[in-house]
Amino acid sequence: MAGVKFNHVTKRFGNVVAVNDLTLEVQDREFLVVVGPSGSGKSVTPRMLAGLEEVSEGEIWIGDRAVNNVTPKDRDVAMVFQSYALYPHMTVYDNLAFGLRLRKVPKRLIEQRVHAAARSLDIDNLLERRPRELSGAAQGDFAGRAIVRVKRYSPAPNAPATQLVKLAAHRRPVRKVMWQGLPLTARA
Repeated sequence: MAGVKFNHVTKRFGNVVAVNDLTLEVQDREFLVVVGPSGSGKSVTPRMLAGLEEVSEGEIWIGDRAVNNVTPKDRDVAMVFQSYALYPHMTVYDNLAFGLRLRKVPKRLIEQRVHAAARSLDIDNLLERRPRELSGAAQGDFAGRAIVRVKRYSPAPNAPATQLVKLAAHRRPVRKVMWQGLPLTARA
C-alpha cells in the first residue's frame, strides 16, 4: 500500500503538451475519480504512473520512491483498460486467474483471490462462462480483474461510461465495500 505523488509532471508529445505541470497527491487507500474533456491528460497520467509513458519533466512517486527510472514491471502497478482485453478462449475464472498464474502464485491463493474478487464484483455465478456468453456490462464487471493481483495502485484510464454509471447507481455500496477492503490506491 502506498500513496502516489505527481510533482510538477509534464508530458510532451513533440510540440503537444498532454499534461502540463501536474502536481497531485493521492493518499494511501484514497479513491480518486478524474473527469475531463478529450485530450486533458486523463489517460496519459496513469500511463506515466505505470511506466508506459515517459515523463518529460517532473517526478512521480509511489510511496517513498521516485519511479521515473523504474521499469513498469517493477512499479507494482496494475492497469484496467477501457477495452476489456479478455481472453475469449478462457472462462471468467481463468481470465481472473491468468496474471496470478503468470507470477506463479500458489494455486490455493489464486483460488482464494479469484473467488473473493468474484464475490466483490457480484459475478461468482459467471465463473465458468466465456466472455462471448456475457453481456457487455458483465464483461465490464469482471474486467476489473486487476483487483485479483492486489497491487499498490490500480488506475483505470478511460473507464467506460457504463462502469461509471454503475458506480454511481445501484452498485455503489458493493463497489465501495470492495475498494475499502483492498490494500491499494485507485483511480477511475
